[in-house]
Amino acid sequence: MPIPITYRIPGDDHWIKSRVLNISESGVLFGPTTLSPRHAGRGDVFSSTRHRKLGSGKQVCAAEVVRTTAAGEAAVRFEECRFLLDG
Repeated sequence: MPIPITYRIPGDDHWIKSRVLNISESGVLFGPTTLSPRHAGRGDVFSSTRHRKLGSGKQVCAAEVVRTTAAGEAAVRFEECRFLLDG
């Protein structure tokens, strides 16, 4: 079952939908994505899922792009995450 995720490219206000392919304690591999090695650096990842490794509820994470693939996947390492409160 794919886990939805939304990300944005550093310096851009537009959020892009994608899906998680693999999760670790320090980051996530997701795709499809248009990220490339030139986007390496800090970006934002938004999750509104109830997956136990990402935590319950909505959260925004500052992340560093550490790898991209020719298949349109990107690996990011989480730098910090914060939960968003409803209301």
